[in-house]
Amino acid sequence: MNGLNSMKTLMNKMNPQVKEKWIDALRSGKYEQGSEKLRSVDGYCCLGVLCDLYAQEQNKEWDLKGIDEENHQVMDYWYFDGESEFLPDSVREWAGITFNNPKVRVDVTENDDEDDWFYQDEIANLNDTGYTFEELSKLIQEQF
Repeated sequence: MNGLNSMKTLMNKMNPQVKEKWIDALRSGKYEQGSEKLRSVDGYCCLGVLCDLYAQEQNKEWDLKGIDEENHQVMDYWYFDGESEFLPDSVREWAGITFNNPKVRVDVTENDDEDDWFYQDEIANLNDTGYTFEELSKLIQEQF
């Protein structure tokens, strides 16, 4: 498979209006970035931001589960449409995304003198391993 064809297999086609809302939200500074879950007390995963946009548009609520009533503590289990780590079907379908944790192309080298090396990774994994919302928004803008 040549480079052009391999790039096409990585491209995600999503609803362009939802894509712009998602990119704007990631860049807005409104959302603190968290990891490991769609939403936690620390913040949101990039996929959690997309869920929150859906929630606002559809007037839906996040579910907080795992409250320890005896000790009056929040155990930090936030769910959206039954999911806590990946896109629920409702959000995925609304956004026009095929997978609940879509893969993106990550370029390893951008040097003109070397071959173009890249790998694929799931966007939530990139979120959890240190990519900022700004970096993720650029990947979404280019590849979704």
